[in-house]
Amino acid sequence: MSRLEDALLTLGYAGQFELSGRWATLRGERCVVFVVEAANAEGYYTWCDDPATRTVEFYREPAQAIVAGMCRATGDASGIRRSRDHA
Repeated sequence: MSRLEDALLTLGYAGQFELSGRWATLRGERCVVFVVEAANAEGYYTWCDDPATRTVEFYREPAQAIVAGMCRATGDASGIRRSRDHA
């Protein structure tokens, strides 16, 4: 199991995995969230398919990327700040 898969299950979110667990797709209330392990395996990128929140962000830990992505998908900006503070 990849670190991304493990983090997603630990956080209690459901998602679809591709690329041997290095790419996760999650469905939020407002948009679809993508979390992808960086090519060098030293971090994770996350973005949302909502044009207003489509910014790609980098996080060192998969749980941080997942939480930030899901916060954007639900419109909870406070969770993004908390996750970013620990990046």
